[in-house]
Amino acid sequence: QWYQRRVREHYFKQINLSVCSNMMDDDDNGIPSSYNQHSGLAGMQQHEDEMEIDTKPKIILMGMRRSGKSSIKNVVFHKMPANETMFLESTTKLQKDDVSRTCFMDYVVYDVPGQVDSLMDSAIDYTNMFEGRCALIYVIDVLEDYRPAVEKLIHILSTLDRQNKLDNAHLDGRPVDPSGRQTNVSVFVFIHKVDGLPDDQREEFQKNIESYIRDEMFHSDDIKLNFKTWLTSVYEYTIFHALSDVNEKLIDYLVPTFEDLLHRLKTTCCMDTTLLMDVSAKCYIAKDNDFSDHNKYEMCCDMLDLYTDIANIYSQQAYDDESYSCVILQHLNTQEVMLTKYLRSNLILVCLLQESCLKDRGIINQNIRKFSNGIGEVLAVQSEKPAGFRSK
Repeated sequence: QWYQRRVREHYFKQINLSVCSNMMDDDDNGIPSSYNQHSGLAGMQQHEDEMEIDTKPKIILMGMRRSGKSSIKNVVFHKMPANETMFLESTTKLQKDDVSRTCFMDYVVYDVPGQVDSLMDSAIDYTNMFEGRCALIYVIDVLEDYRPAVEKLIHILSTLDRQNKLDNAHLDGRPVDPSGRQTNVSVFVFIHKVDGLPDDQREEFQKNIESYIRDEMFHSDDIKLNFKTWLTSVYEYTIFHALSDVNEKLIDYLVPTFEDLLHRLKTTCCMDTTLLMDVSAKCYIAKDNDFSDHNKYEMCCDMLDLYTDIANIYSQQAYDDESYSCVILQHLNTQEVMLTKYLRSNLILVCLLQESCLKDRGIINQNIRKFSNGIGEVLAVQSEKPAGFRSK
């Protein structure tokens, strides 16, 4: 009876109802006749889940209608084929998507309807949306007139600037919180659908849009902000490059540690490239200090897709703690080897090296095991999970 009373009191407290004695039935051990214990517990669990979602790091997708926000979310986080995105309906209400069940990064993706003109729109509840670690991705359709989209972006930035939520810590001298509990909004501008532009015009469009945004920021309350633009398309790997940059920003206080571990592994084993990647989203979490060849990254994405497809034929679980692979890739007159080692929670290590280095295979395997243990120790320290990743 004491336990049931505590459940009842907690339940009514959560839904902001007062507990009245005349609502109780003595024959039902103090539980209201209209109250079902199972539904009450489910309601409490739902409330706790919503509270947990509100405290997680966030990626907020905003932009004009039909700019491609939902397509980005579905292609990257739900593996939707790019050619099926043309059948997606326009988003009409705010959508919250917790991607931690399928991705290494433990954050929530908000898809904001394009018809929302400003953050003052009463149709959308912005409570807690821009609190904590947050990345605002503003999507601009390069095939449409970008000036209305930029005007809308400036309205959003002006509102956030007045609320002191923009990530301008490096501009005004404020220190960055080393614990990772960042309270400022990082802004990324995705110049989207560039697959419809000739290659020689893409950089010109990027420069024009970026210059126009900076001019409008200067004329609108002189907004001071470090933002980054990316040329993206769901039909190309550019969208995964861009989201990888967003990932690194959300865990920017951890990235130097990851990069140092990757660089040590690379130099010790004479590797060409080392990456920490999210198996599901195909985004890299960190890369070695000398990484610059994006063609190799795209090749790694293709190979991960191949591994996953083949593994799913023979097993319901594509990867486990023992998953390890070694594939020889033929390039013209050279042979390169790709090693992969699954670490934990959709996190995988990808290494590229010359075939001649395999003569020290035992040393390489030992160093990879030590690297895996090091990553586990780094993640285990983060017991409070402030920056949006899972330690288990």
